[in-house]
Amino acid sequence: MSILFRDPLLDSAREAAVIATHRMAAWADELSPISVSSKDGKNDLVTEADAEIEALVRHHLRLLRPEDAVVGEEGSEALSLADHPAGDEIQSILTHAARTAQSAAPDGDPDTVEWHIDPIDGTVNFVRGIEHYCFSAGARLQSAGPGSPDVGWVAGLVAAPLLDRVWFARAGAAWVAPLSALTDPSTPVRPLTGSSAPTTGRVVATGFGYAADRRAQQHAALGRVMTRFDDIRRCGSAAIDLCMAAEGRVNAYYERGLGVYDFAGGAYIAECAGRFVHRRADAFLREDTGASIAVPAAAVPGAAAAPGAEPDDAEAPAGPPSAGGSGGDEHMRGPAAELTVVADTRERFEFLLAHG
Repeated sequence: MSILFRDPLLDSAREAAVIATHRMAAWADELSPISVSSKDGKNDLVTEADAEIEALVRHHLRLLRPEDAVVGEEGSEALSLADHPAGDEIQSILTHAARTAQSAAPDGDPDTVEWHIDPIDGTVNFVRGIEHYCFSAGARLQSAGPGSPDVGWVAGLVAAPLLDRVWFARAGAAWVAPLSALTDPSTPVRPLTGSSAPTTGRVVATGFGYAADRRAQQHAALGRVMTRFDDIRRCGSAAIDLCMAAEGRVNAYYERGLGVYDFAGGAYIAECAGRFVHRRADAFLREDTGASIAVPAAAVPGAAAAPGAEPDDAEAPAGPPSAGGSGGDEHMRGPAAELTVVADTRERFEFLLAHG
């Protein structure tokens, strides 16, 4: 039986992903101008689907693991499947999958965690019918300190329905499988071993923010980064980019200004796949979320550096980074404080920390 059904945390994330992918499929044909709105910019979109999926997932995770905290990007109130028109259908899918596994629900995990949920990562793609969007969930120990964003992560899952792919990780191991693995425990899963594509080309993935000043920094950094890479990919979903790096489809990924919900699932998957990983040191959400990872910018030395500061002003981590997570995030200065970086080699990892 697949570890997705056997492990308590992954089984919870799996059920959340079943709910999310089911509703994504339903909403894909129902979106209209009145169900799509903008947050901070004309293309920084949020849909009724985002809010609904987060609400359903929040309620379901609370039922499965009442001691855990659930933090979502949209801050939606919990909504029971019993109170949703499609709730009976979704519950039937979940029940059938559990019966197919021929086992009782997994034993409760002794550790309480904080779930960081992105109901639809890649909303612009979702609205436009572009395949690169996904559901993302990452679990972090509630006991983990707020000032060490690379510490305490224990599970991650990213499900991309139109790519027919689910990536997941637990306890230092990572896997990839077809989407059917969410409901069929006999679906084969493939371990991610850290190998890269059999080519000499060097491909980096990245993303760009919506604010003009952020994009100016990112465009300037891109020119410097491309002196060490041969090609670039831009999917429009940070979680999928991180999973592509975990699979070795791209050599590296970097981006400024991600929220914790953006990297919560994918960065842990990349870490467990043996990649060098640095999560944004000053990542934070709205004050009303209560997220334990929230770190005010003033708490991170150098995080308030002037926009456009040259990357040569950035200091390297206090200690050498290691595959599967890098320490010393509190010592990052300037651009590195707001960078999320994943790479297949130490040289590329350190280069992107200094120049991304």
